[in-house]
Amino acid sequence: MADGPAAQDPYLALGDRARQEAEIAARAERRDRLERASEVATWRGTLRDLAERQPLVGLRLAGGSTRRGCLVALGADHVGVRAAGGQLVLVRLDAIHALRQEPGSPTHVATGDRDRIAGRHLIAVLAELVEERDRVALAGDGWEEPLSGALIGVGEDVLTLRLEGAEQGTIYLPLTAVTEVILDR
Repeated sequence: MADGPAAQDPYLALGDRARQEAEIAARAERRDRLERASEVATWRGTLRDLAERQPLVGLRLAGGSTRRGCLVALGADHVGVRAAGGQLVLVRLDAIHALRQEPGSPTHVATGDRDRIAGRHLIAVLAELVEERDRVALAGDGWEEPLSGALIGVGEDVLTLRLEGAEQGTIYLPLTAVTEVILDR
C-alpha cells in the first residue's frame, strides 16, 4: 500500500477550474464596468450617488471655508448637507470647489453619470421658507459672519432678510451672494 496522496477525481478538478474561471471573468467584468462608469462620470451624477449613500463629507467652498456633514439631497442648483449639530445646510453648487469624503469612509472612484437636472431650485426652497417664517442664517463668500434673521421676501434673484441681534434692520441680498443657507431643522 502506498502512502502517497490520493488521486484527485478528474471531474471535481474540472468543476473547480470552471468555477475559478467564472470568478475571474466576473471580477474582470466588474472592473471593466467600473472603468467605463468612471470615464463617463459627471459632477452632478457623482453628487447624486453620494447623496444616495449619505457618507460624511467635507465641502471646500468659495473663499476657502469648509462645511462638514452628511450629503443628504441634491437639488437643481444646490446640495443639502446635514451638519453634525443637526442643522440642514443648503449649499449652492457653484460655491463648491471640492468635495472630500471624511477619512475612514469607504471611497469610490467618481462613477455617477446622471446629469439631468432634478429637484427644486434653491430660490423655490427659499420661497417656502418665507411662507413658514423660518429663521435662517445666510453665509456668503468672504463674509466674516453669517447673517441671521427671518427671511421675509424672495424675488427672482433677490432675498429680503430681517436681521436679528445688534444688526437689527432689513437687508437685501442678491441670491448670487449667498453660498449657504443654514436651517435649524
